Amino acid sequence: MMMSDLPADLLETIFNRLPTTSLKGLRSTCKRWNGLIKRNPRFLETAKKPLVLILKDFRVWRMSVNHDVAAPSKEFDGTLSLKDPHFKSQQVDIAGVFRCDGLLLCTTKDNRLVVWNPYLEETRWIQHKTDHKRDSKLALGYENNKPSRSYKILRCWDGYEPNHHVDVVEIYEFCSDSWRVLDTVDLDCFIEPNTGVSLKGNTYWLASAEVTNFLLSFDFTTERFNRLCLPPIQNFGKIVLSVREEQLLVLLQSYHALEMEIWMTDDIDIDTEAALLWSIFIKVDFKNLSTYYCFPVCWSFLIHEGKEKALCCTIGSYETSRNMVNIIGLHDSYYAEIFDEDSTNWQRPIIFSYVPSLVQS
Repeated sequence: MMMSDLPADLLETIFNRLPTTSLKGLRSTCKRWNGLIKRNPRFLETAKKPLVLILKDFRVWRMSVNHDVAAPSKEFDGTLSLKDPHFKSQQVDIAGVFRCDGLLLCTTKDNRLVVWNPYLEETRWIQHKTDHKRDSKLALGYENNKPSRSYKILRCWDGYEPNHHVDVVEIYEFCSDSWRVLDTVDLDCFIEPNTGVSLKGNTYWLASAEVTNFLLSFDFTTERFNRLCLPPIQNFGKIVLSVREEQLLVLLQSYHALEMEIWMTDDIDIDTEAALLWSIFIKVDFKNLSTYYCFPVCWSFLIHEGKEKALCCTIGSYETSRNMVNIIGLHDSYYAEIFDEDSTNWQRPIIFSYVPSLVQS
């Protein structure tokens, strides 16, 4: 009897004894094995260790960081392959990425839109409306009041208003494969580009109106926007959002005081403009670090899961004009810079955590 003829339960037993790294190779052996591995929750649990992914050079890379040595290092463990639907041998250049529930909402360099599950290697290409603009703010989320999650895409753009306030808001629904306009929206604010994060199916952006900065949330169940408060901000020049498990994180960076603070909250279920309950997670004083003269400018960050002592940041420096990965100790004065010598273009790298899922795109 050949391996391909073995019963499914016996194949599962064999596959379960193999390392996770071997499963991807087995999936390409035949359609039956591919379906058995990628659809079986037992194998997904084995693969559910969070991956550190980074968007750079128009590709999504797996990245590992070793900071338990005297000279910390990073390694790119290959790219996740997003294939062009018309030319299967070509990879797609990815300009932006938004993650939600194991799915990646990607905008491409040639202005296409796709929802991608890298674990299942499945894609859903979304037809733009004819008036789509490159500077649209896009987010992926889902309704929380149904037995199975109903996924939607949110699109906002300013309609060329002089103050850049959001003028048009549209929803794409997976179930109907169609776009519709939200008619009752009056935001009167500016959404900062490339700041959105997803938590519990909803989206959070940095936004501003006149001289006030705040969090702008969108509930995909009620299809309503809401303004929420940020942590106390005093002379901070850069604000960055991230998520960790069910917590929302805000990084505040002061260029003048050479300080960085990370605040956290899990009080995100409120639906009013009441103040969120923020607590400080870490504060870093770069004046006490030997590299403070090369003070980094943070574009994205995450808390390195399983490595509580370190914060892994993707940063560009005004002094060096080079992208780098920074590692900051959460409970000590540990700090290290790892320059990205391999970057070949201007694209600002975006780092994020990804957990494989069986959600279909």
